[in-house]
Amino acid sequence: MAEEENAPEENVPEENEDENTEGAEEEAPKKKKLSLKKMIILGVGGLFALLIVGGGIAYMMGWLDSMLGIEREKTKLEISLAAPVRHPLPLIKADLKTGRCRSPFLRVEVVVQVNEDDIDLLIDNETAIVDGVRTHLRDQERQDLVGKAGTNQLRFDLVNIVNKVIAPARVHGILFKDFLLQ
Repeated sequence: MAEEENAPEENVPEENEDENTEGAEEEAPKKKKLSLKKMIILGVGGLFALLIVGGGIAYMMGWLDSMLGIEREKTKLEISLAAPVRHPLPLIKADLKTGRCRSPFLRVEVVVQVNEDDIDLLIDNETAIVDGVRTHLRDQERQDLVGKAGTNQLRFDLVNIVNKVIAPARVHGILFKDFLLQ
């Protein structure tokens, strides 16, 4: 019996432990569990709402037309694009920017392609276009205009200059009739 008295009691809880566990159970909010019936009803309701919304979107987008046998009238849009009209600008001569005494010289004849409706606007603003081109060329250096890359860059810049002057009309393209760089 003496051994039983000296052996530690494992199964006997202390008073402090009982108070802590009871207090924790009282403090923790009780979680409400949804019954299986409620979960099934919510799941079916959500699925039904998803089908209704998805079906409405599919109908409005026309995805169900072939299934429902609905044929809508197809409209065809025909745009008549006339060939662009070519208009030559006067001969443009400009000295290029350099740090040396003898500056490089550029002589260029430009042909502008525009719509037939916009040709009058181009002719009326021809002086402003030539002035803009000369101003741009005077800011260029010889090495900027040499080669295919330089010519394409100049063509791009000239399209932008002409488009700014004749806005809202647009240029179809720029062609070089004569391009002499000395």
